[in-house]
Formats: sequence, C-alpha cells, structure tokens
Amino acid sequence: SLPVDPASLESCMCLDALVAIQDPLRPDVVDAVAQCQAAGIIVRMVTGDNINTARAIAKQCGILTPDGLSMTGPDFRQLTPAQLDKVLPKLQVLARSSPEDKHTLVTRLNGVALPTSREEWEAAHPGRLWNKERDLLLPGYREEWEVARAGVGGVGEVVGVTGDGTNDGPALRAGDVGLSMGLSGTEVAKEASDIVIMDDRFASIVKAVMWGRCVFDNIRKFLQFQLTVNVVALVLTFLSATLGYEPPLNAVMMLWVNLIMDTMGALALGTEAPTEALLDRKPLKRNASLVSRVMWRNILVQSIYQLALLLILLENGDLYFDGVEKGSVRHFTIIFNVFVFCQIFNELNARSIGDDINIFKGLANNSMFQMVILFTVITQVGLVELGGDFLRTTPLTPTEWYQSVALGAVALPLGVLMRFIPVKEDPSDYAGYDFGNSSGNKKQL
Repeated sequence: SLPVDPASLESCMCLDALVAIQDPLRPDVVDAVAQCQAAGIIVRMVTGDNINTARAIAKQCGILTPDGLSMTGPDFRQLTPAQLDKVLPKLQVLARSSPEDKHTLVTRLNGVALPTSREEWEAAHPGRLWNKERDLLLPGYREEWEVARAGVGGVGEVVGVTGDGTNDGPALRAGDVGLSMGLSGTEVAKEASDIVIMDDRFASIVKAVMWGRCVFDNIRKFLQFQLTVNVVALVLTFLSATLGYEPPLNAVMMLWVNLIMDTMGALALGTEAPTEALLDRKPLKRNASLVSRVMWRNILVQSIYQLALLLILLENGDLYFDGVEKGSVRHFTIIFNVFVFCQIFNELNARSIGDDINIFKGLANNSMFQMVILFTVITQVGLVELGGDFLRTTPLTPTEWYQSVALGAVALPLGVLMRFIPVKEDPSDYAGYDFGNSSGNKKQL
C-alpha cells in the first residue's frame, strides 16, 4: 500500500457543521424541583452518567445548588459511615454510581434496611472483620446509626426513591415510598415500588407529595373534631352522674352523636382536596405528634365552651327557656339539640387545624362536606320533632330552635378568637432543608 500523508487528506476541505446530541430536560422539571425545595424536600440525583454531565444537568434543573456537593460512586464507596453522615446534608449529585450505591444512600438516610446484629452485618460484608471494620464500612449498622442520629432527633429521614430499572428494585424497597415509572419502568421496578407514576413526569411526584400531605392534614382535622366531641360527651355524662343528675344524653342520642362524630365527620373532613399551600411548609418528621400544640388549643377552647354551656343549661335551663321544667323531656331535648348544633358548627372550625381564620375557604368546592352538614341538620330536626318515646325527645317551639342554633353558632366567632391565642407548632416536629428563596420560583403545576 502507498503511504498516505495525513496532511494531504485534510487539505482543501470545508467545515459544513458541528453536530451535538443532547437529551433535553422536560419543560416541567425545573418548576417541579423548585416546588420540592420550597416544601423543604431535597432532591438528589443518583446516576451512572459522567460527573461533568451529571453536574451540568443537575444545575440546569436546579438540583445542584451553589453550596451543594457532587461526588462519584468510587469516592462515595470509600467513605466511612461517620464521614458520609457529614456529607449527606449537602450531597445532591452522585455520579458514576452503582445500584448498590443508591441502596446504601437510601439506607443511610432512613435507617430502614441497616443490619441490626453482628450476624446480619457479617452476611452483608462476607470476609470482613466485625470487631475491626464495623465502623468503617457502609452503610453501617443499626446501633451505630442510632447513636449518630441522636444529634438530629434520633430518627431517620423520610425518603422517596424513584427508579425505572430492574437494578433499582432494592433501593425502591428500602425507601419509605418507592416511585417507579409507568411508561419506561420495568415490571420488577413497578412491583418493588409503592406508587407507579403513569406519565413518567417529575411533576406527578410533586402532586403525590401534595396529596400525601393533604391526607395527613385531613386525618388531623378529623381527630381535632372527634376529640372535641369525645371530651364534651364523656365529661358531661360523668359530671351529670357525679352531681346527681339524670344523664341528659341517653343511649340512642349517644348513638346519633357517634354517627355524627365517626361516619359523618370522616366523610366531611376526610374529603378535603389538596391545595398548593400545602407545599409552603417543611415536611413533618416521622415521629412528629399527630395532635399538634395548635390542635390542642383548638380542642380545649371549644371543649371548655361547650361544657360550660351544657352544664349551665343542665343546672339552669329552666331559667333561660320559658315554660321548661327542670329535668323534663323538653329540658333534655334542648340540651341534646344545643350539643348537636355545637358539633355541627365546630365541624366547620375543624376545617382549619392551624391559625387560618377563614374556615370557609374552599368550602364551595367540597360538595361532600355540604351534603354531610345538610344531612346532619335535616336528620337532627327529624329526630327532635319525630323521635318521641324512641329517642325520648319532644318537639320544640320556633324560639327554642332559634336559641339552640344560636348557642351552637357561638362556636364560629369563638373559633376566630381562639386562633389569636399565641400557640405555635413545635419546631422539633419539622424536618427538611432550607433553599433560600427557591419558593419565589415556584409555579403552579
């Protein structure tokens, strides 16, 4: 073959174009990441890509912040558990990682799948020495992890894991919530996950967070309402028996009260729809109290008012209602009616478990709540007017109805006033991270 001079091949040539290939971000990713950060949720990228590529994409979508850290899988695997704990708060990108790195990261954050004994540790690290290396090898072990977490509340993070590949299965199972991709995900990933994102959009994960917080808040609203009813009913029955009165609420009345408290209350307060405002707060820790300080304030104020009112009516009801004989069926019917209307109006108060005084916000969009209130009022009227010997009630006059409803309605202005009592949420109940003014970049999805 004839020798070829490379220079001759590159002469008399014209550059037509440069071609670059890029996998662009989806349009909704940047806003979705900003929403997560505004909600106190740190988004971490764990990828097999080159570190430079991973950093560029992470910066593009807002995952890698100016003070965030990026790391490669080989460097990650060289860390000790104590060193990783120092890195974790700032670690936002893990590149050139293996599926085992992802599982280790999740396990170190929430502590769910950590070895709990020497036998489990040795099974996870065959050939390694427990006595010499137990504090040197990731992901650590349960006792060591609990000691390390003592300075941050002693509990692990609540970790959501996304994945679409077969190798993501262990990490999806180790997470508190596993989210797989419905379009691109493998069957193994879907089976290992708790939630399947049907459209593969990151924004759908944000909506899942919003719905999760909504369900939790709805449970709290129901508890706030239910505890108030329970406290009032039980204390009223106990005090009336202690003071020598006949119980003003008989067994059938209590059954109706329980129906209002359980079934009707759950339907009304458990069907509140999520709002964007749920993403304006940090997430709660896994050991946060289900009944907050603010909820206790609301419960106690309403309970004190209702108990004081019902005890006054029990003792002096004949003085405030003309023609009512003390201890008569009419007397106890009025007490029963006032008690039920106190619960109906307090059910509106229970729509807010915080300091928001506008308890009617969004009520027009909750048809279930409206139907429950309407059903409760109509049924209460029917029970009082037609209950007779079965319920031991007697029909009331229009004036007695107006007075009963008015006394119950006092719960509404009282609900406004009690929210000015300076009681704050326990700061130790909240976890999450601060991302500066990222909430200013948040847009509605």
